[in-house]
Amino acid sequence: MAQTQSSPPSVSPTRTRCLTIVLSLLPFLVTFAHVFLSPYTKVEESFTLHAVHDVLAYGFNPHNLQLWDHVTFPGAVPRSFIPPALLGILVYPFSVVSVAAGAIKTKFGVQILVRLVLASLFSYSFNKLAYSLQKAFSVSVRVWFTLLSLSSFHIPYYAGRTLPNFMALPGVLWSISHVMTAQTATSEADRVASLRKAVIALTALATIVRLELALFVIPLALSLLINRQVGFGQVLKWGILGGFGSLSISSAVDYHLWLPTLSHPSFPFKSHFQLFWPEFSGLMYNAVEGHSAEWGVMPWHYYLSGSLPKLLAGNALLVGIAMGGWLLNKIGFDTVVKKAGGWDRLTGVRGVNKVINVWALSVVAVIGGLSFLGHKEWRFILPVLPIFHIISALSASSLWSLRPSKLRSLTRLFVLGVLGLNFLATVMTTLLSMGNYPGGEVWKVLENIPGLHKQNASIYFPSYPLQTGATLFTFIHDHSVDGTGHLGPWSAFPEAKEPRWIYNKSEDKMMEDPLSVWKSGIDFVVTGDCDQFLALPNKWVEVASVEGLDNVGRKPGTYRVEAKWGRKLVVLQRRENIQEE
Repeated sequence: MAQTQSSPPSVSPTRTRCLTIVLSLLPFLVTFAHVFLSPYTKVEESFTLHAVHDVLAYGFNPHNLQLWDHVTFPGAVPRSFIPPALLGILVYPFSVVSVAAGAIKTKFGVQILVRLVLASLFSYSFNKLAYSLQKAFSVSVRVWFTLLSLSSFHIPYYAGRTLPNFMALPGVLWSISHVMTAQTATSEADRVASLRKAVIALTALATIVRLELALFVIPLALSLLINRQVGFGQVLKWGILGGFGSLSISSAVDYHLWLPTLSHPSFPFKSHFQLFWPEFSGLMYNAVEGHSAEWGVMPWHYYLSGSLPKLLAGNALLVGIAMGGWLLNKIGFDTVVKKAGGWDRLTGVRGVNKVINVWALSVVAVIGGLSFLGHKEWRFILPVLPIFHIISALSASSLWSLRPSKLRSLTRLFVLGVLGLNFLATVMTTLLSMGNYPGGEVWKVLENIPGLHKQNASIYFPSYPLQTGATLFTFIHDHSVDGTGHLGPWSAFPEAKEPRWIYNKSEDKMMEDPLSVWKSGIDFVVTGDCDQFLALPNKWVEVASVEGLDNVGRKPGTYRVEAKWGRKLVVLQRRENIQEE
């Protein structure tokens, strides 16, 4: 059992409490800042986000099911409705109170609230993991884990985004914290209880939310067996409880909600049985049948050569130092390692060794297993990122308190340099990313178009604006949810703005080309390809545009990197309507 390092005698209880408060608030402040700086979303977030919208707007009344967005727009691969349903239930009371108090005045404000609640779930779980590291190692490790994790870009920026991977992340962090807590448990009962919670939760998350988490939890269970922390019967019982227990709840909900979509021509599933377990059916569709390759195929080393360096940023240097010290110690150079910098301390080799003993198999299985699939995305290996951040925190803590005082100033400067590098990269990436959501900015542009001051104006949204930020929450003049059943006795939305607009995001063949759109009688079109519409003589007129980030690259003839901005979306109006005005 590891020792817990106490605070130095010179540190007063007041300063310790202040430090604890600051560390606990920091995840909330950082993730909330990212939500407000970049409030819009991409198409990958739309299933969960729109499902939350429909939970809030229509509740679970079977008579309102035909109004849910997925019935008309099922998306690429179905997911479970359990995560968005739970998120919607959590958001509902906050939304009702905020609307009643006048703090939320449009539906878009509810979208921000949804993201803030998700970011809060992440922050709570993050703090729980950070505290478990404090108990297992030291306050210093908690400090560096918090700073190094939150100064990186990907986790805090995406923590409030409704991607399935980040819907699962709070549960993953919570589970990791229980595994780390088990390492310092003072009794056998407490240790087993912590491990039981972790295995059950991870198995449930793998079953319902992201099936690739099986590559994380199964090797974890094997590590616990190898290290004799649990028995085979125990871990098997926990896995069955987490897997079949969660599936027994989710299957009924998912079957009920997906059933009306089964006959949709773009729906990839054709059998009723596929609806009971969407996550498994999606795995078969993407991985076994090979449909994921339609989204691109990457080389086998993509995660090692591309994703991990990008995700870790400056933390990769700290991970490299920690792993180097651990490896030298393992092959017999422990004396050299000790003399080089006090790596025999709790936060050095022994700390890294403890993490590797428990998590190495999971890390190798996730990265190695997913490398066999052709289509790869950095978020698929998200579960291993907190493990690398723990190792980088152990490394930073050891370097910060290095025993040879002559080297300590250099190592501290190095650690601060890594932190500064992370922060600089995050600021730059965040500022650039804010320009990637032109579809989200459209709702503000539409407010200032004179032709939209009349009732029942129709606006057509083709694919591109919907991919880059336009959501059901940004349709603030949509009155279709007024008067429908809500999740509870009060509406979670403020009254829709006047005048009433009709938003159209149809994928029907009748809207497949500009002439068809014009013949349909649409008043306005929001498009990223205005040339083909304007090529029709005397049909459309440009009335507004939205700018966004075009690309980032090296300026020709120089070594300077520059970001180019340009017109990304255009709002077109029927010429005949302008003449009438």
